[in-house]
Amino acid sequence: MTGLPPVTAPVLAEALDALPARLRRKVDDAVVRAGGWPVTGTADGVTVRVDEATTVTLVTVDGVVRRAADARCSCLLAPNCLHRMAVLALAPVDDGVPVDDGVPMDDAPPVDDASPAAGRPVDPAAAADPPVGVAGDAVADAAGSPPAPTGRQRAAADGLWRVGVAVLAAGTVGCGVVLRTALLRAVHEARANGLHRAAASGTRVAAGLRAAREGEPQHRLADLTDDLRELLAVSRRLRGDAPAGDLGALLGTARRAYDPQAGLRLYGLCTVPVVADSGYAGVVTYLADRDCRLWMVADLAPGDVGRAAGAGDATVAVGESGLSHRQLTRAGLVVSGGTASESGQLGAGRAVRAARAAGVGWADEPLAGLWAQPLPDQVRRAFGAVALPLPERPAGADLLFLTVRVLGGHDHTVLVGTDDGAVLTLTVADEHTALPHRANLRLLGQAVGARLRLVGRLDPTRRATVQALALGPVDGDGPGLTLPAGWGGHADLGYDRLHTSQLRTADGTAAVPPSDQLPDAPRPRLGDPALGLLRRQVERVVTGGRAIQALADPTERRLRLARLDLGAHLLAAMGSAARSRPRDAFGRLTDDDGQAFAESWLAVAVYEEAASRASAEASWLP
Repeated sequence: MTGLPPVTAPVLAEALDALPARLRRKVDDAVVRAGGWPVTGTADGVTVRVDEATTVTLVTVDGVVRRAADARCSCLLAPNCLHRMAVLALAPVDDGVPVDDGVPMDDAPPVDDASPAAGRPVDPAAAADPPVGVAGDAVADAAGSPPAPTGRQRAAADGLWRVGVAVLAAGTVGCGVVLRTALLRAVHEARANGLHRAAASGTRVAAGLRAAREGEPQHRLADLTDDLRELLAVSRRLRGDAPAGDLGALLGTARRAYDPQAGLRLYGLCTVPVVADSGYAGVVTYLADRDCRLWMVADLAPGDVGRAAGAGDATVAVGESGLSHRQLTRAGLVVSGGTASESGQLGAGRAVRAARAAGVGWADEPLAGLWAQPLPDQVRRAFGAVALPLPERPAGADLLFLTVRVLGGHDHTVLVGTDDGAVLTLTVADEHTALPHRANLRLLGQAVGARLRLVGRLDPTRRATVQALALGPVDGDGPGLTLPAGWGGHADLGYDRLHTSQLRTADGTAAVPPSDQLPDAPRPRLGDPALGLLRRQVERVVTGGRAIQALADPTERRLRLARLDLGAHLLAAMGSAARSRPRDAFGRLTDDDGQAFAESWLAVAVYEEAASRASAEASWLP
């Protein structure tokens, strides 16, 4: 079913609460049937036709269903009917998060309880005791005591934690509409109390559960696992007394503050499409100044991959330069009266003035300085960046600037070698087929011997792996890449489509050999096998829940043979917690609250993430 307007989480929760218990068990089946009901637009909403005698009407305010009374059904059981609930469950959820549009705080409209600002800003891959909208650190009280979560914040964090525990116990196979709605209700409460980071991770988990349940192609079990780990880790710390020094990072920010900047002379670097799990999509353009500091301009709004594919041609919302993002990536910009966040995102305030200027190629200064940085320094900087929450991550800090030679390809992965002998794996930055990432890398893998400059994003979960974002030729003889003059010397792999005619050998002929003569390129190297085994154990719980871990074969011995003694101990503890069931006085099994199992899973997940990151970083460095 398409064409349904967004629905707020409180509306969804209120509709579910109105259902009798006997009907709640039938919601998931009703949602499946509702997928085939036709939708007709009206002047103030939509009408969904259930059958000849029954229709569901959704009335919107500013394009969103904001009250449960605005969702009406014509059947005799209304409003407490499955028709109404099924339609609301199929509609996209409006989380009330404004796009971080770069408007300075002075220019922004006030934030109130009716429209809470929350969620993390999405970086290109993705907070009533204190007033809603307070960003960053909590304020110490008049007595000067250290800041700590308030009672209402701890209660909201506890609600998120308990729903997260229930999600983990059920797994994706058992998370239906009822559990997802409970999660969205907890997210709404967390956001209203300033828990922006936890609320953002909860929103991503809810989106991931829905994608998994409906078999959507963008579902990634690895991403859902990481988001659930983040949700449980942050909410667990907030439900207690979080350390004062960490409270600001744990709360997150509702909206980034933008500070005035002196005149900026910027040079376009590359443009990247963004499709976030939180339901936002768009484009991010990276730029560099004369000192090689990176900045970015973002255009992100609710949408899917279709919006990301078209956002490259949208006008850049900085001043009135009239440039689109795809034009800016090959041009320059002079900005006066500008504003920017601490992380380097340029603002779009009313006082900003921007004019188009000449761009430079990657081989020219100042951009050439990005490729002059030693590889070990770049790797340390990128790994340090990915360990930070997204709002605190400097623009482009997780990017790598490499000069490589193509060694071969397999499907849509490419092996390349650096000048100092390192062998790296290039992977796609986005799997959506509406974007040309896959086709470009499949073609590039056939250009054996081509020397290229590359902009890529570090993949911290795999050994020596980079997500390719943009590339350009290296001047000189030999196999290489010839790009159209209008491309400014580089191709943005998320928007520009490479062609076989652009690949050449030393004698000027096409660099792509016949398919039966392609070299046998090795498959991309994965991480440590023992850590991969541990990761599979973590992910299988997210899929099958507590029950599947209770039946899992013990694998601690293989971990101990790999000298991962702590990982083996934590995995054994998780298995014991999964199988442990209390009994009553008559010996009958009783259910526990699942918190001990969630604690043990979280310990394994945190350990695996840290160990995998350390292993991946070690694969880059001598």
